[in-house]
Amino acid sequence: MLSMFSKRSDAEKPNDRSHIEVNLGRPESAGNVTPLKVPQAGFAEARPTRAAPLPQGRAKVFENVPSVGQYLYHLNSDVRAFTRAETAHAVSSCTPIEVQRVARLLAKLKGRYLAQIVDLASGKRGPIGEMDVADIRRAREMAEEVELGLAALRQAIEIGDLTLDGVKAE
Repeated sequence: MLSMFSKRSDAEKPNDRSHIEVNLGRPESAGNVTPLKVPQAGFAEARPTRAAPLPQGRAKVFENVPSVGQYLYHLNSDVRAFTRAETAHAVSSCTPIEVQRVARLLAKLKGRYLAQIVDLASGKRGPIGEMDVADIRRAREMAEEVELGLAALRQAIEIGDLTLDGVKAE
């Protein structure tokens, strides 16, 4: 697969390793010896003394560097485009009736939460226990989560990330 990125002359060469001589376990001939250079303690020879210059092609990439403000502007633009594309991919269609169902669900959850709060204050109940508080907390969290979801849905519709089927675009 990566051969498509190589030069044509490189891609046409066969994968021939016959030119490599393997001398495992045999003494090397005098003409085939490559001495290894072992650096002294501290490895001073392995450290470069100064930075190598950038290749010509790479130096041109850095000539027109954007400012932080420009970068953040384009980043926000990319995030909006990615969000719009992912929303269109994840939500196949959305109708006003579905949005209204979410609003009704939120109203029911808020109503149940408030009913549980009022029920705690009724004279028929005994002392408030941990289970009662846990039930109220769960009802509140459910209502708040759906409320955040509805707000996100409205915002996506307002900014154009989510289109409503059966409604004219402005």
